Amino acid sequence: MKNIDAFLVPAAPASAEIKVKGSRFIASILMVQSKSEAEAEILNFRKKYYNATHNCFAWRIDENAFRYSDDGEPSGTAGKPIFQVLEGKELNRALCVVTRYYGGTKLGTGGLIRAYSEAAEAAVEQLQLKTLVHTRRLELAFTYDLENLVRRTLAEFKGKIVDSVYAADIKITADIPKSKTERFTEMLTEKSNALIRIKQD
Repeated sequence: MKNIDAFLVPAAPASAEIKVKGSRFIASILMVQSKSEAEAEILNFRKKYYNATHNCFAWRIDENAFRYSDDGEPSGTAGKPIFQVLEGKELNRALCVVTRYYGGTKLGTGGLIRAYSEAAEAAVEQLQLKTLVHTRRLELAFTYDLENLVRRTLAEFKGKIVDSVYAADIKITADIPKSKTERFTEMLTEKSNALIRIKQD
């Protein structure tokens, strides 16, 4: 059964180069955590390949946060094809920049779309992926006699303990898979007769 909280991200940067009728297409993919990080990395690529004809790109943080640009190529021939590669692989937190050095022969609309798609695909093939999980952070405060119940329930729901403090009471900070948070909270409340204080970040 598919884990609805799981998503794929680049584990390490990857790149690939293809040549089409004299033009060089250099595709680079790396992980970015946010729009601002993606935009900063794009500036770095523009500096690195300052003498390139185009630095076209697409980034996708998730299905709701993404952007792509043709960077001077005919509309729809570069950014969108790159984005469709990321989307097709269901890659999140990913930036792909395809740098073009013009080789003297025009490729036409169809040729450009194929070239940018193939360059992005070639980089994705080199990419190592890792799976992350959408989580929600909870703070749990409870008496010592409830510790076993809390730890058992955390294990059952695949929660990850981030921090724990032992004082007059126990306080545990934990990350719970997002889709299971509500059921986790209900179960702890029910089993402890509402004696566990639960706070969401």
